[in-house]
Amino acid sequence: MPRLDKVAQIPKPEQIFFFKSCVASNKYPGIEACGTESLRILGVEPVESDEQTCCGGFVTFANVAAPTASMPAVARNLSLAEAQNLDTCVVCNGCWTFLNEFGHFMNHNEEVKASVNMMLNMMGRSYEGSSHVFHIAELFYRLKDDIAKKVKRPLTGVRVATHYGCHYLGGGKYSAIDDAQMPSYLEELIELMGGTVVPYTANRECCGTGFTQIINGKDLSLEHTQHKLDSVREADPDLLIVQCPYCHSQLDRVQQQLNFRQGTDYQTPVLHVAQLVGMALGVPEGKLAFAAHISGRERLENVWDRVGR
Repeated sequence: MPRLDKVAQIPKPEQIFFFKSCVASNKYPGIEACGTESLRILGVEPVESDEQTCCGGFVTFANVAAPTASMPAVARNLSLAEAQNLDTCVVCNGCWTFLNEFGHFMNHNEEVKASVNMMLNMMGRSYEGSSHVFHIAELFYRLKDDIAKKVKRPLTGVRVATHYGCHYLGGGKYSAIDDAQMPSYLEELIELMGGTVVPYTANRECCGTGFTQIINGKDLSLEHTQHKLDSVREADPDLLIVQCPYCHSQLDRVQQQLNFRQGTDYQTPVLHVAQLVGMALGVPEGKLAFAAHISGRERLENVWDRVGR
């Protein structure tokens, strides 16, 4: 059940700094296109910056660099939002966790914050810790009444399963808006847009990426993903909704790998919550960018036909 005290702390801003995701930008451009377009429909203008870099999470979680080496990158990215007096919106669980956790660490360790600012000052920047980082799914939940009023393509009869992702539920001890053991805000969004929520046994389990496991322990990663996909297939949803591009890539693309290697027939379309909301709000088909998706294309086309293009 959502933590209403945390939800109430999310603003309904006129503008927000839109932090782009490496994985979304390179693999699923529809996530960011739908995210920005949906926010505009809901009255929030996304502000982007060409000076933004990767959040730094990948090099840290892959043990390529020490956490302290990534903190200046976090501080620099957030300083871009602070310079415009804006809070920050992300579409990736990894970005959300990394920016929030490292921001929290610097904000509560003045010596570290001072050291980071000494480096940023050489670039003419400084980090204050004033930009709050929100996941776009949280913003959608905060704006759910506006979404309900502006639905143009009701998801009537569309069966939707959810996947929240470890880095949001497990990493959100400071600011996640829902209970890590039994979250429900995605389900609420699906229902208010007219969809039918489909439960399945492995709902709260990891997608199998494990961030570095897909690189360092691929066999274990694929085994875990297959367990997840078996559970999804048994429930037979029309769509599987995620809120992380990494989870999206794993659950979408591994279906094809398993079908090729094992002769299975996994065919579940995977969408990011930004794409689902965009679909319901009437975002043009081109901006949904479903051509970048691999699995369940026929079923996805069927959903399109039912909701109306």
